[in-house]
Amino acid sequence: MDFLIDAWDFNQHPATQLQTPSEATENTWFHFQRDVEGLTEWLTQAGIPEPLIDAVLEEDTRPRFQRLPDGFMLLLRGVNLNTGESPEDMLSLRILYYKGALYSFRKRPFLSIAKLREQLQQQMGPESLHDFIVALIEQINLRIEDVVSSAEEQLEAIEGEGFDDTASVQVKLTALHRRLLRLNRFIRPQLAALEKLSTETEKIMTPELHQWLINERDTTQRLFEQIDLMLEQVWMQREQLQQAIAEKMNRNTYWLSVIAGVFLPLSFLTGVFGINIGGMPGVENADAFMIFCGSLVIIAIVEFLLLRRLRFW
Repeated sequence: MDFLIDAWDFNQHPATQLQTPSEATENTWFHFQRDVEGLTEWLTQAGIPEPLIDAVLEEDTRPRFQRLPDGFMLLLRGVNLNTGESPEDMLSLRILYYKGALYSFRKRPFLSIAKLREQLQQQMGPESLHDFIVALIEQINLRIEDVVSSAEEQLEAIEGEGFDDTASVQVKLTALHRRLLRLNRFIRPQLAALEKLSTETEKIMTPELHQWLINERDTTQRLFEQIDLMLEQVWMQREQLQQAIAEKMNRNTYWLSVIAGVFLPLSFLTGVFGINIGGMPGVENADAFMIFCGSLVIIAIVEFLLLRRLRFW
């Protein structure tokens, strides 16, 4: 079965790995590669209804929880920490708890699942399927928290740079804003799904496990609020950036106006004395040019002192 990545039996502790599983039994976990042929037929033979098969194998999904007569379906998202990928391009993980067996489906490698498989191989992993679900949610939250903390540090670094290089700050803020929006897109419905999961599983989980699940739901709530707060901070930074750009443009326009005001009479005089017709004063005087240049300098100094007295700067 090329579509089967791993399978474990939780009927005993520590859990044992199933080498050649032929069918799903109670307290077993199956991890599948959902885009490999033959999986649909295997799930059908395992007695899973066709609508549930379509739901867990659908190409594009959002986090959600659905209670079933014989279990539940939980669709989650985790950050993409695969090499060369962007963390905010969140990976989809589909979980189906049906008639006492647990099925999980992924398309690309999921680091949270890999961590739990490693723990199981070291006989240090979850003790039951319910414990596995809580541990999986914890692993997903830990990695989301790392990405959110990295984004928060990036935002603090941008705030510390100031607005001297507005173009660079604009590029960084845009990239960070896009990153946070992608995270927020899935964290919001994931929080709602975990809230429903914690409510629906209160009767089937032990009190201790259920409390751990509530803790992970609260962690997701905190991450959502943290992302929401950073989005507000990004908007504030962009508004301050636009204000800094406007002030810089106003300052440049002001100085151009001052310079134009200083040179306006000088340009007028040079234009007048540049007329090449008879009757111009000083044409016959060899010192006329130096006298004219000196007069321009004196006029410029007078204008400078006048503008300074009028507090133009």
